[in-house]
Amino acid sequence: MAEKNTDSPLSIHGDCARIYEQAASILLQGELPAGWDWVPCSKDAVVAATTENPIVFYKKFLPRNNFEKIKAIIRGNRSKRARKQADILHKAGLPTPKILCLGRGQKNVFLISKGFGGVGFFQYLKMNFLPPLSKEKIRKKRLLLKEAGSLIGKMHSMGIVHGDLRQNNLLVKEVENGFQFSLIDNESNRKWWFIPRSQILKNLVQFSIFSDNLLSKTDLMRLYNAYAAFYPRFSGRGKSFFLRNVFRRSQHRILFIKLKKTLKETCQPLKNKNFRGECVRNSIVVRQFESEIDPAQWFLQAKTVLKNDNNISVKILPGLGGDVIAKRFTAQNLLRHPSAWLKMKRAFRQWEMSHVFIALGIPVARPIGFVFKGKSTSYYYSEHLANVKDLVRLSREIGDFPDWLEKEKIISRFAQYLARLHNGGYCHGDTKWANILANASTGEFWMIDLDGASQVKFTLGRKACKDLSRFIVDMIKYELPKQFVNELMAEYCNIRLLNKERVQKKIEPLINKIRERHKKISQNKMAAKAAE
Repeated sequence: MAEKNTDSPLSIHGDCARIYEQAASILLQGELPAGWDWVPCSKDAVVAATTENPIVFYKKFLPRNNFEKIKAIIRGNRSKRARKQADILHKAGLPTPKILCLGRGQKNVFLISKGFGGVGFFQYLKMNFLPPLSKEKIRKKRLLLKEAGSLIGKMHSMGIVHGDLRQNNLLVKEVENGFQFSLIDNESNRKWWFIPRSQILKNLVQFSIFSDNLLSKTDLMRLYNAYAAFYPRFSGRGKSFFLRNVFRRSQHRILFIKLKKTLKETCQPLKNKNFRGECVRNSIVVRQFESEIDPAQWFLQAKTVLKNDNNISVKILPGLGGDVIAKRFTAQNLLRHPSAWLKMKRAFRQWEMSHVFIALGIPVARPIGFVFKGKSTSYYYSEHLANVKDLVRLSREIGDFPDWLEKEKIISRFAQYLARLHNGGYCHGDTKWANILANASTGEFWMIDLDGASQVKFTLGRKACKDLSRFIVDMIKYELPKQFVNELMAEYCNIRLLNKERVQKKIEPLINKIRERHKKISQNKMAAKAAE
């Protein structure tokens, strides 16, 4: 990266400009002076550091987008903003490296700052606190979280919001009585008279994104409580709600990072002059399309038709290596109804949501691939689950259905999965019994029809309530004893740490509304039959 972004110096100024002028000139040209080495960094910068004392860091800012020059005219370039924000932090008594000098080349700006003998917060955790931990390590870890939370709380109490509070933008080193910190990458910081709630949420979520399960929920709550002690803006139920929202959003971001990594490692793109998409490497779908068959032709080879209407068709297809479930989405009347175009995206949404559910440990039919064909048709492919039926059919075919549910713990397990899904920041969208497949012999079950699944923005928002209500409506419709509804609610609320009575009160109007709608549909069907 450094070698590809060569530049030539125009100016350098600051207290130590003369000392580092020659080194800066060489670094701008993409070369290393004696006693310097490149440092890994983001794609938006080039960073180098001295290898011997005194340790100093050189950072060249690369253009992030086409608006960088306009922003530089209005707000100053990134090196000037970094110096300004460093001065603000110093005046507030907050730790950050001192900027020794800054300058510009013909293309980019740069700065040189004093070094700090520490490492990024996330890196420090990986180096020192991988499980299992001794009692002494646990004590140190708790102290580290307390002091880090207190620092962030102090920063917010001064009206300062960090522009990018990812863990490695907080450097840490151990000292005799605890830890020392230093805030880096401060050019996007902002000073507020009164910090908007959204900015506080943004900073805390950024700092809470830890992969590799390095921090548990309890660890994060220790950090949040230390933060709240220095910045007591939230209290009581408001504090609990806010911190839960921070935790939920951070978990969603962690899940997204893992999902992106999994898709990159296990999947491959499908490219053809007639269609495009993505699928699991070496899967049945890959082998099928390598035989040069078109998705529409393959769909016509159906062994069994499971569903067929104007917009959605579901069939079991024979494949080179086994049967596959194929779901075709068709968008009709694109010009008259532009919203119908969104149906094209449902195949991709089902593909994406299936991987999300799997990452959350929720059983679904394994996704195999999806393709877009033309401007109006898309296909989604998943594994064929043998010897399964939906709960509606099982309720009619199993002699003592309630006894089977109780024996296999279907209701409590479903409540656990639904709570895990909602805690992960997602909803199913249509949890009717027809969308729950089960094996009567083994008690295994799977959720299907995930094209309506989406992200949940609130702890107990309408989407989460709808998931709960829709399943309960079928429990009432198929006359399950009331104890099953109580079991579902108790397990769900216990896992999500919600008040059962409050949840019941919130979903009751939805349950009544869904039942009323079903009643009208049933009446219309009866009227249509009578008319015939």
